[in-house]
Amino acid sequence: MACSESTWPPYVRYSFTISGELSERVLAAFPELSTVEAPRAFTTLQGPVSSPTALRGLLARFDSLGLTVIEMSRLPH
Repeated sequence: MACSESTWPPYVRYSFTISGELSERVLAAFPELSTVEAPRAFTTLQGPVSSPTALRGLLARFDSLGLTVIEMSRLPH
């Protein structure tokens, strides 16, 4: 079941594992996310996602930069 904007929880965090080690320039495109320790050849970004629209926007940014999302998960509270 999909969440609408009105039923989105007040504080949701996601983790995105991206293929490759991202440069500082690419990381700058995601100021709302922080980098966390990840195995070599991957980059893991985590941060708050305020709405379904914001989540789609992040995924669109990954795509527009040619990044491959290996894993995406909602983090526990």
